[in-house]
Amino acid sequence: MKKSLLSALLVCTIAVSAVPNIALADTYDQQIQEKDQKISELQGKQSDVQTQINELTNEIATVSDKVKTLEAKQEQLNTDTMKLQDKIAVLKVRIAKRNEVIKSQARDTQVKGQASNYVSAVLEADSLSDVVGRVQAMSTMVKANHSLMEQQKADEKSVEQKVKDNEAKVAEVKANQAELETQKNEIANKQAELNVVKANYAAEQATAEQDKSKLKKQQEAAKAEQARILKQQQEAEKARKAEEARQAKEAAKAQKAFEASQAKAAAEEAAKAEKEATAEASSSSKVEESSTTASSSTAVSSSSSKQEDSSTTTSSSATNTTETSTNDTSSSEDTEVTVPSTPSTGGKVDHTGEGNMYAYGQCTWYVKSVAPWAGTYWGNGCQWGASAAADGFQVDGTPAAGAIVSFAQGQSVGTWNADSTYGHVAYVQSYNASNNTITITQGGMGFSNPGGPNTATLSAAGLTYIHP
Repeated sequence: MKKSLLSALLVCTIAVSAVPNIALADTYDQQIQEKDQKISELQGKQSDVQTQINELTNEIATVSDKVKTLEAKQEQLNTDTMKLQDKIAVLKVRIAKRNEVIKSQARDTQVKGQASNYVSAVLEADSLSDVVGRVQAMSTMVKANHSLMEQQKADEKSVEQKVKDNEAKVAEVKANQAELETQKNEIANKQAELNVVKANYAAEQATAEQDKSKLKKQQEAAKAEQARILKQQQEAEKARKAEEARQAKEAAKAQKAFEASQAKAAAEEAAKAEKEATAEASSSSKVEESSTTASSSTAVSSSSSKQEDSSTTTSSSATNTTETSTNDTSSSEDTEVTVPSTPSTGGKVDHTGEGNMYAYGQCTWYVKSVAPWAGTYWGNGCQWGASAAADGFQVDGTPAAGAIVSFAQGQSVGTWNADSTYGHVAYVQSYNASNNTITITQGGMGFSNPGGPNTATLSAAGLTYIHP
């Protein structure tokens, strides 16, 4: 009985010790919830950025209208300047001609003398009326000469004033051109900043989505492992209950046998007492009674031996069952529960049909235009390596023609250094293995041709290459 109870206790203990931590898969729920919250926050930020983009778009439209107004004004100033120059040319010709007339009259006056002309005109007159007419004519000529001189001076002042006005308008045109250039640069900078912000948020959201996908796969694997362990536990529990039922049946059988032997012993004791009461019987009766008593003792001994054998068999069976259960449980405990890791991305993300969403004049715009397989939202130049790797592309330090080369912040690009914040990207036109140099084509606002291609040859060492 004691051995049977000990075996049952061991089975229960082993079954309990085999229970794993069922909360393993549940821990992924919190992590997935955190990723969902982060994605929601990023979507909110993108919504805010989109609002800012809309506001800046309206502002850009306003500035563009202003630019058009300035361009129209500049065009008008150019037209007015051309007309003014024409007027100045005409006035100069007129002034030159008047100067010649005045000089000619002045020479005549100096050579002939004006007074003698008056006298000659009077003496040569045929009549008084002719004298008066000639005097009036001479006076008119003198007045005309004075009037001509005054008109000459007025025209000269007009020319000088028009020249000053022309210079002021030219200065105004230059100021308008400078203001126009400043506004264009401000628009370009705002567009570049918006594109960077939008690309960064998009990259963060893409990373969060990928992390969430990995967590879901790990959670599914953990749940499958939990189901396997739970099934194993249920089978162990079923075996434990079957063993308990078997042990209970054996115990009941042993109890019944024990009770039967006890009843038989009581009957034998009663018979012995009865025989002792008739001790005074005949000797033949005593011999018979002694023989009967010996037979009864033999029967009791045989019954006790059978009971002990039955108990021993039950204990042995329980012990064997316990050992089997223990071995099975140990095997279960020795098996390591491994949650499979999420497989890496099997293929490259196809970006060829997405179009070029980068800002014109930026290095990223140029590379996307000559390598359509590059990602649309890979961020700044220094971020392209990590973004490409996340999309399944081969990223390493091996140069090759047709690859994209990414420069870190401040990294040397031959004769200049990449931007300390955004880095730089370029397209590898060719690779010279003999001297380990690459020839690249590139774009960017720092070049005379921002839209590219701008060619350069530099060392291929220490750079990050993205292969198509």
